[in-house]
Amino acid sequence: MTDEGQHAAVLAALLRAWQVEPVADTLRTPSSLLVAGVRDGVPVMLKVPLVEEERVGCRLLEWWGGRGAVPVLERDDDAVLMLRATGGRSLVAMATDGQDATATAVLVDAAASLHAHGLPPEDLGLVPLGVWFRDLIDEDHQDPLLTRASAVAREVLEATREEDVVALHGDLHHDNVLDLGDGWAAIDPKGLVGHRAFDFANVFCNPDEQTALAHLEQRLEAIAAQAGLEKALLAAWVVAWCGLSLAWTTDEPGWHDRAARGVAELLLRRHLA
Repeated sequence: MTDEGQHAAVLAALLRAWQVEPVADTLRTPSSLLVAGVRDGVPVMLKVPLVEEERVGCRLLEWWGGRGAVPVLERDDDAVLMLRATGGRSLVAMATDGQDATATAVLVDAAASLHAHGLPPEDLGLVPLGVWFRDLIDEDHQDPLLTRASAVAREVLEATREEDVVALHGDLHHDNVLDLGDGWAAIDPKGLVGHRAFDFANVFCNPDEQTALAHLEQRLEAIAAQAGLEKALLAAWVVAWCGLSLAWTTDEPGWHDRAARGVAELLLRRHLA
């Protein structure tokens, strides 16, 4: 049987076992299979991870228990059934339509709710930030920005205090916090562990290059104040994250790469000189 046939059989078995009626075709991403459906009149999303990173994220979602993250209704070793967000609000639309401060506050609240859980059992398999940053800190870079970002990353990793270490979403941005109708919930965590400031870094480069650069200083002030972080420390984690994102770029740079470079350069010049 082909991979496509195996995937179809797995999905069919899960839909029967968890009594889900599909309402759309299967969506395949590089890392997961997704099927939107309903169960007992409730909108749900079936996710079958294709890589270990996504399996770790599903375990973390279940451990969060619907507090700050999308509720998990069913899970086994190879799949998860979640509540499907159907609310009409969008953080992307808010940020690009004059409400960036409001969208940013929602994202910080979402991160704070997740961080309040502290640390899960080790067998969840969360990836330490020191491992996550290897492609930046363990390599020699010809790009001066990456060399500088690598040094900043090593500094913040080495200076991390035990009391600041939490389970991290790892990819928190405007498309990964959705409207459930009665509140906001995070989806698609990477499943990392480390300094809580890391989870705010990706916000600075989204939802598009123009918005990211136009609101950089306001976001730095607002997030530092709301999250209770020193501005210089937050700026350093953002620079570190931007460097890692650029280190992972293998194709022609897109808007996100340009945003990461622009944000890092501005923060280095204005706050970390």
